[in-house]
Amino acid sequence: MAVCYLLADLYAFKGPLHKMCLKSQGGGVAAEVDGLPITRYELQSAMREQLWKLNTAWASLGPEARKQTRWQALENLVNDRLIRASRIKSPYTGLSKDAVKRESERMQRQFAEAAEFPKRLAAQQLTPKSLEARINDAQLDEAWIEAEIQTRFKAVTPQDLRAWYDKFKETLCIPQAHHAAHIFLTRHDSAKPDRSAEIREIQRQLLTKEKTFAQLAKEHSDDDRSKNLGGDLGWFTQERMPADFIAAVETLKVGQFSEPVQTQLGWHLIIVFERHASRLPALAEVTPEITALLTTKRREVALKSLLAELLERSPQSVVYHAEIIDHAAPAP
Repeated sequence: MAVCYLLADLYAFKGPLHKMCLKSQGGGVAAEVDGLPITRYELQSAMREQLWKLNTAWASLGPEARKQTRWQALENLVNDRLIRASRIKSPYTGLSKDAVKRESERMQRQFAEAAEFPKRLAAQQLTPKSLEARINDAQLDEAWIEAEIQTRFKAVTPQDLRAWYDKFKETLCIPQAHHAAHIFLTRHDSAKPDRSAEIREIQRQLLTKEKTFAQLAKEHSDDDRSKNLGGDLGWFTQERMPADFIAAVETLKVGQFSEPVQTQLGWHLIIVFERHASRLPALAEVTPEITALLTTKRREVALKSLLAELLERSPQSVVYHAEIIDHAAPAP
């Protein structure tokens, strides 16, 4: 959590997570966790990130939704601080210094021009040394979390995999897929309102073998993505193509040329190269995906349990400042 927020803050939001001088922030402290402050700036930045993830505009939210946004963003920050405070009390030392250096170097490589990186740091009142310190803290937090929750959830067993598969296997059904090519004439060319004669002339040249499908696609197709590939569309399912185009494809046998097909987009000549029928994958095929899903869910439960335990140990460690929280708005 902390590493992701640090990266987002540096690249997207152009602001530090925690400025040491609270007065210089012009906003005060929204909450404190065991003495570690959460500033108004941090809360506003977290609110902006949350709205971005939800693809929601602050202006579109009513009073209650805005309140929920504030407190959800603050809860995430409080959780981060609980972890930081607990980790500091029982220092985790299993992190390699090389990992911090590699992450810092990786962050620098994200900038097209080398000079941009120190400028961005300076704008955030950071130095390479203080940035590495923050990366170190963030990575230590993540490592401490992993060490703490390892004993809080069980590894996924073959029995778990089988039980999940038997219950939800229909959701794993692989849809029918087609490998096809087309020659496309758009209907959105105002200079050519009726292209039926044009598509039929291309069809005639194809059927009389005057030219190959690939040659005709290169010469006539308006699909710039496929025309130089002989009209090849690659593999696709019904989710990736317009319904009227898929309906035409499904009527064709493998190797069969279509009649001219008119869709909402225009005219097509289609050939299907290969087709895979819809099928249910065997358990062995989807074991990695199911394992990852179940492990993630168990990890989330374990993390919630850890956070609840940390808060229960010292319920007075979190202090909220409602006068700051209730007036916070997303950072610009």
